[in-house]
Amino acid sequence: MDRPANHFVPGLTDFQTPAGVSDSEIDAAVAQAGLMPLLMAVVHVTGSSEILREAGRTERPQYSTDLSGGIPAQRATALRAHAAAAIKSWRDAGFPPPFEPAEDELRLMIDILVGTPLDTRYEALLAEELGFDGDARDFHWNKAVTQADKAAMPVVIIGAGLSGIAMAYRLKQAGLPFTIIEKNSGPGGTWFENRFPGARVDVPSHCYSFSFIRDQRWPDLFSPWPVLRSYFTETVERLGLAPHIRYETEVLRTVYDEAAANWLVTLRSQSGEETQRFRAVVSAVGQLNRPLIPSIEGEEGFEGVRVHTSRWPEGLEYAGKKIIVIGTAATALQLVPELARDAAELTVFQRSPTWVLVHPEYRRAISPGEQWAIDHLPGYARWYRVILYNWALDGTPAHMQIDPEWTGGPQAVSAANEASRINLTAGMKAAIGDDPVLQEKLIPKYPPYVKRPNLGDGGFFKALSQPNATLCTDGVARFVKNGIIDGKGELHEADIVVYATGFRALEYLAPMEVIGRGGKRIEDFWGDEPRAHLGITVPEFPNLFLMYGPGTNLGFNGNLFFNAECQARYISGCLRWMVEEHVDAISVKPEVYADYAARMDAALARFTWSHGGAGSWYKNKSGKVIANTPWPLLQYWEWTQTPEKAEFEILKAS
Repeated sequence: MDRPANHFVPGLTDFQTPAGVSDSEIDAAVAQAGLMPLLMAVVHVTGSSEILREAGRTERPQYSTDLSGGIPAQRATALRAHAAAAIKSWRDAGFPPPFEPAEDELRLMIDILVGTPLDTRYEALLAEELGFDGDARDFHWNKAVTQADKAAMPVVIIGAGLSGIAMAYRLKQAGLPFTIIEKNSGPGGTWFENRFPGARVDVPSHCYSFSFIRDQRWPDLFSPWPVLRSYFTETVERLGLAPHIRYETEVLRTVYDEAAANWLVTLRSQSGEETQRFRAVVSAVGQLNRPLIPSIEGEEGFEGVRVHTSRWPEGLEYAGKKIIVIGTAATALQLVPELARDAAELTVFQRSPTWVLVHPEYRRAISPGEQWAIDHLPGYARWYRVILYNWALDGTPAHMQIDPEWTGGPQAVSAANEASRINLTAGMKAAIGDDPVLQEKLIPKYPPYVKRPNLGDGGFFKALSQPNATLCTDGVARFVKNGIIDGKGELHEADIVVYATGFRALEYLAPMEVIGRGGKRIEDFWGDEPRAHLGITVPEFPNLFLMYGPGTNLGFNGNLFFNAECQARYISGCLRWMVEEHVDAISVKPEVYADYAARMDAALARFTWSHGGAGSWYKNKSGKVIANTPWPLLQYWEWTQTPEKAEFEILKAS
């Protein structure tokens, strides 16, 4: 239904009006643009949902970056012709302001985009993600506060990765004093540290980014590390956060002072040690920053180079060398193809195989037509970002749930999980090729999604088929001076040994000392089962807030930027409450903490991660899942809108 020409929203005007664009340029862009966000842009330029009715029934995305809606080719061609005509008419009319969809039309757009009707609770969340009305997560005060009130709430943020940046931006909006402590010489966290050959993200870049910066131009669907590293550096400068960051500085310990209701934070830099007081501590150290390097007999006697993927030295020459890679999970999938091109010999040690989704577009660049649509079509970039989340998978995904009635065999845990296994196997076999020995070694026997699902373009499997590459599944016995002896006693010579062995992910705050009320150390409080209410707060540790804390690793939807922004809003809400009501300190109640942990454990028990078929970094030493969250993004988003004051006890300085 057409609407009055003045019915438009300022948040939709952040596109660049194309100058002198020809019919052929529009046709070329429409041919390359993603179909589903293209349809949404047409609604904005025409003020009509007619093209959505023409689209008819759509299907949910089959993989990340699937923008087809499952629409058959012939109908898709007709829809693109309709879109091209609409964009040309918009041009001929002088690019009038775009239309904002009415509530019923927005609902239709969401359903068509997602490919299935969603719970109406998603409408507010998706509207926030679309951001037509601006940054819905920005900080605001509920009542007037003085500069003295703000000055009494100094905050330290530990870490200048994505979580630390999100938190710092909200504190800057609030006008609260804050300092970011960063051990590296630049921002970005894991994307500052990980620079091994082939390193790139496995989440689409257009949603693996801050929602409050909408104009970033990504050259690839999945960005390599130099692009991400530049993104964080530019973001810090753009947001004016650089003056607040102390680089090459570590937090040694943080001790809660009950009398003053604040934290004594001991720092170490090149200038030595110093101690400062802060009212609140925000840990944004992440989980993937302390390398896990297995202890192997004889390692000190090895005469070559040993390196972990997260500590890759600049200028390491590996061309023409004999190289061993230990590990076959996410980093190895990216690294091995690069090494195989230039190594004289490459041996990959595999403890257990990993399930891999062979993604058809993993290394694809953004086409000129796509970029034109992102730059010039109203709403296109926003709908593109939203579809990449694949909201249809945000509920309880059947393929990752254990069916207690399943009798189909140990290779799966349910009928949906078995269907995933068949699809994943087909993709992996196609990439491995017709080598039955490699297929037997590389295709797991345990159910899919017991471990972290990995993404790649199949290059890892192709690399192992090269004559200079060997896959060893006999285990690492010991180092010798010129290589590694495997479990069968065979020598594998090496000039370089690479540990692609992941991180000590469950040691959340190590190596910092964190000492709360009564001198209680947080590692003693947690033991082998770190937990936090909402992954953010822990009893007996007042005014300590965690980002990407226990139980917040996303196992089936979303990405860490979304989580970080939810956590930053929640923490900001706690600080706002404290400043506005002159509260010295808050501490989550033990019963709230225990109830959340119990509900989480019960929910996690139903997921494939709790299956005993294989170990993973998700689990603690006793095999209990600690890292992951079982909650849909919608639920976590709702819970982190604002703190529930009744869940906290209020403490005062003596």
